[in-house]
Amino acid sequence: MTEGTIKTSKYEIIAIFREELRKRTEIEIFFNNTSIITQLTRVDFAEFHIQTHRKIPSGHKIRFLLHSDSGKIEFNAALTKHDNSGVDKGIRYAFSLPECL
Repeated sequence: MTEGTIKTSKYEIIAIFREELRKRTEIEIFFNNTSIITQLTRVDFAEFHIQTHRKIPSGHKIRFLLHSDSGKIEFNAALTKHDNSGVDKGIRYAFSLPECL
């Protein structure tokens, strides 16, 4: 198994997330012994956003797996906010960008 390099530059991390958003890469979210698969909907300087019909618990870090063309990218992130005003389209969640990938 080959290991990748660890990215710690905020700008590199944002660039990776924006590229995966552009490619509509699947992101898998693990919590409470379950997982869901969705896609990134937005990336800004401090957060990345997803949308899903499943409720994601707050209060602890969530584990993520980006299924990138260049390999799997695994990281943890904390939930910063959610908005369920458009429940028919899914609940929108924002997570803090990880400090390293």
